[in-house]
Amino acid sequence: MDSTGFWIFLITTCVIPGINGQTVEMDDGKSGYVGSKVDLRCRFINSSPPVKISQVTWQKLVNGTKQNVAIANPSLGVSVAPPYRDRVTFKNAAVRRRMPTLEDTTITFSSLRLSDESTYICEYTTFPAGNRENTVNLTVYVRPTTQMSLSTPTLVARSSNLKTPVATCISANGKPPGTIRWETRVPGEVTSREYRNSDGTFTVQSDYILVPSRETHKETLTCVTSYNEEVFTDSVTLDIQYEPDVSVDGYDGNWYLNRENVQLSCQADANPAVSLYQWRVINGTIPSNAEIRDNVLTLRGPVTYDLQGTYVCDATNSIGTRSGSVEVSIIEKPLPQIATGDVISVIALLLAAGVLMGITITVLVLKIRSRKDDSSNDSPSRKLSQPIRKRPDDIQHSGRFYEELPNTADYVSYRLACNKEDYPEPYSPPIKPPLSFLPQHPYHSSQPTPATTSSSSSTNTPKNTFSPPSHTTAIFKYPSVPGMSSPPPGVAAYTFPKEQYV
Repeated sequence: MDSTGFWIFLITTCVIPGINGQTVEMDDGKSGYVGSKVDLRCRFINSSPPVKISQVTWQKLVNGTKQNVAIANPSLGVSVAPPYRDRVTFKNAAVRRRMPTLEDTTITFSSLRLSDESTYICEYTTFPAGNRENTVNLTVYVRPTTQMSLSTPTLVARSSNLKTPVATCISANGKPPGTIRWETRVPGEVTSREYRNSDGTFTVQSDYILVPSRETHKETLTCVTSYNEEVFTDSVTLDIQYEPDVSVDGYDGNWYLNRENVQLSCQADANPAVSLYQWRVINGTIPSNAEIRDNVLTLRGPVTYDLQGTYVCDATNSIGTRSGSVEVSIIEKPLPQIATGDVISVIALLLAAGVLMGITITVLVLKIRSRKDDSSNDSPSRKLSQPIRKRPDDIQHSGRFYEELPNTADYVSYRLACNKEDYPEPYSPPIKPPLSFLPQHPYHSSQPTPATTSSSSSTNTPKNTFSPPSHTTAIFKYPSVPGMSSPPPGVAAYTFPKEQYV
């Protein structure tokens, strides 16, 4: 039995080559919005030699069962099921001919509905290969409708400072659900809720919560709804009702005796507008010469001490009544007033002083920066390139090494230091430090004999010559320097004493 089946399979494979090479091509998924049009692609890839297509059937998978949508048969033609008859057609006109071509059986959905969302099967019946099929998932989107409104018809600022929803933004009947965010300068809180509707759509509601106050009146709240890659915006302006905020103007502190026709004005910020103004005086009565017109109280005639007191203005609207007051004092003589021209002159003088100070500071800053730049340009390499001046006293220290000989002035200064009573020189720079460390009489000579003294008195001996009895001497000879004259006659070479350590 097994060998018979094997031979049947072998013969079928040899006689009908490529019998297993047929495929059905479809998209992985398709999507569209409610009311739009969408194509569901289906193509049959035949073998060589080709197999015969007996029928093509489109089916919808509903709860695990297949429902026919449309059928194309070479002999019977095209048939569309009643629920889809007005909205589903075969896109390729060759399918609808008397001798149809069924390799491309793409169908077009028009006026998409939410109920059209499902998995669709395209099935080819062939001979002798049998059935070949593939599936595609159709997703139907629904754009939400956005609505924004004030949460309540009337928003009233209360003294209790209770938080209340002031605006509501709704993204209704969307699929998938939209997202909501708020844009406003008013600080507050946001609460959001999401509901699933019976038809598979979603409704999102977001409330903006704050404490209604006079400061939030006429502020704008903007609701931004995002859906897929689309953005919808809507705005409302807050209308907050509040009691009057009252102040009294007109008293300048200069109500003096016999001043004529002074007045007070009651200023009130209210929503809705103030409907009634009332004036009164604490612990007193309104003066008889007072004239009241709406929010203005005018005192006719000259000012007297009788006008002193605390004046109160009561402003009333539909929300409540608030008051403002001012303390009026009467003085004997008017206060000195500064003329407008003087004020302008003072302001101009201050401005000029400020400008002058700014210019001065700028110049100082520029000078400081220029000095810093000059100091930074004096680099170590530049300083090393300048000639080095040797100090005259450095010549006496034989342990130091010099790359160049001292100049002429150094020699002359040194000679002057050693032969103090020598002739004056034309140029002698100051000796720094002074050579005070050289002893004037480093050795004590022995007492001369009388004969020696008498004989030496007739001999002209140089003053700067020393004769140590038993020490090795070093003789310094003046170097021959171009441009300098030799020592004068009578000046012998200076004899250095042997180095001593004290």
